[in-house]
This record gives sequence, C-alpha cells and structure tokens, in this order.
Amino acid sequence: MNNDNFDFERSANESTWMAPMVDIQREKRNFSRLGFGLALFSLVSLAASLIIGIIVNNASPEFYKSTLFMNMLSPIALYLFALPVLLLVIGSVKPERPEKKKMGFGLWLLIFFISFGLMYIGAYTGNIFMSMVSEFFGYDYSNALNSLIDYDKLWITAIFVVIVAPIGEELVFRKLIIDRTKKYGAFASIFFSALAFGLMHGNFYQFFYAFAVGLVFGYVYYNTGKIWLSIGLHAALNFIGSILTAYLSRGIENSELLNNPELTESEMMQALMTDALPLFAFFVFFSVVIAAMVCAIVVPLVLRKRIKLQRSEIGLTKGQLWTVMFANCGVIVMLVVYGLDFMLSLLPR
Repeated sequence: MNNDNFDFERSANESTWMAPMVDIQREKRNFSRLGFGLALFSLVSLAASLIIGIIVNNASPEFYKSTLFMNMLSPIALYLFALPVLLLVIGSVKPERPEKKKMGFGLWLLIFFISFGLMYIGAYTGNIFMSMVSEFFGYDYSNALNSLIDYDKLWITAIFVVIVAPIGEELVFRKLIIDRTKKYGAFASIFFSALAFGLMHGNFYQFFYAFAVGLVFGYVYYNTGKIWLSIGLHAALNFIGSILTAYLSRGIENSELLNNPELTESEMMQALMTDALPLFAFFVFFSVVIAAMVCAIVVPLVLRKRIKLQRSEIGLTKGQLWTVMFANCGVIVMLVVYGLDFMLSLLPR
C-alpha cells in the first residue's frame, strides 16, 4: 500500500497498528518556516507602523491624531509591508486548499450565534484577567481598542473594522496558514491558526476572544474550503462587537435617566420618554448576548459526538503533532516575539 495514502488502520491479517513512515524533521521545518514568517510579519508590521507614524506626525500632526489615520495605520503596515515578507518566507511550504463543501444557511447561522457567544465569553475573560493584572500591579490598564472608536465618525471605523480587517486577517490566518497545515489534520491546522490569530492582537484584552472565534473561523474554512464564509462571519462579529456595541453604549452613556439621579418627577418622566428606545435596545441586545453565551457552551457539548475532525493525512500521532508544531526554531521564535509584544502591552504608559 502506498505510504502517502496510508492512515492509521488495523490490517486484516495483523494484530498491531501500522503507521506510515514520516519525515518528522521535514515537517518540523515546514512549521518552522510558518513560525519565522509570522514572527517577521509582526516585527515588520511594528517597524513599519513606527516609521510611518513618525513621518506622518512630523508632516501633519493633526492628521496623525485623526481617527482616519489611527484606523488605517495598522492595515497599511500589515498588508503593504509585512505581508510580502510573510509570503516570501513561507513560499516554499506547499499549500493545499481544503475541499470545497456546501454549508447551509441554517448551520452558518448556528455557528455565527456560537461564535457570537464565544466572542463575549472571551471578551469578559480578557477584561477580568486585566482587572486582576491591574489590581496586582496597581496600574489602570486601558483597552487600546477603545481609542480606535470615534462615536462621531463610526463610518470610518466600520470601513476598517468590518471590511478591511476581516478580509486581510482571514486571508492571512485562515487561507495562508490552514492551506499550509491542512495535511496535519483539522485539530493541528485550526488550533495553530487560531493561536497565531489570537497572539497577533498583542494584548490580553483581545487574545481570549480572538483565539476562541479563530477556532470557529478555522473550522468553517477547513470544512468548507470557502474563505468568503469565514470572512462573512468575521465581518458580522466585528460589526456587532465594535459598531453596534459602540452605538448602543453611546445611547446608555447619554441617558439622562441613568446619569442624573437628581431629576425631578416631571424631568424623570420626560427622560424616560426620551431614553425608552435606547434602553430597550440595550436590554434586548444584552439578553441576546446572554443567550449566545449559553448557546456557545451548551450546543458544542450536546453536539460534541457529531463534531468530527479530520485526522492527519500523513499519519502523525498526537505526540508527533505537538512535536512538529512547537519543537522547532521558527515557532519558538514566533512565541518569543509575540510574548514580548504582550509584555510591552503591560508596560505603564
């Protein structure tokens, strides 16, 4: 039997498990290239951001502080400067696109609802973790993502957060990575993609939810071969998590009823009439968030036996998979680079 197509199986005439011969060192080199590429992707992006920031600040300080520049800086650094370097480094790792399969709208909607819940579970986890860190160090850390949202110019944020970011991030962290790790099986491919995606965000506020939804995005692409499905999922979540949430939060922040405890009875009635719709919308949204969080926990547990992950095409055992994925120079360098990025995010500003 050809070893390339031979998976773990029991021979009809033998009593022992047989596995194909695998060149572990070669497979480790593939992951090493991916790790080096992602490390350089981060470093080049950081360097480009700093250089572009310095140039723009010297040329036009007002534009440097604008909402437009704050939103466009990261995509420019990532996709105009860092992406070509990543492609150059991982170019020798042969891609293999997942087989294209259909996904019904009902299933996509269920997956969206689960990922919606995971996003908020991860966000709350990040907030709780950073609250503990703030308490330990005695420093009030702020979520850098909040500085990108300008309530008066939400359309700018929407363009970059709902359109530009999902397209770019899915092409890099799903398309490029999963295509080059598919042969190692669904678990390894999806996990590595999600881990890199979470670490790329560079802070604990975003890591937990980025990693969680990255698992879902990877599962969708790996099992359908259609990157536009994960892009659509990503875009929908970004819209809800940033634009819609910011809009609803603004209505609560401007609520006279909630923010002014010294209202007279007549003023309270007038404020109630004015604030009724924003308060009701926020209540409905909060209820949906709770339902989605419950769904994100319960549904995977109920359906766990029906969720089947494709095994390694080259017959690696679980132990070999972990060795191939992480016991190589490139991925170790990647983890060190991202680790330093996380440490820098904890420095007082």
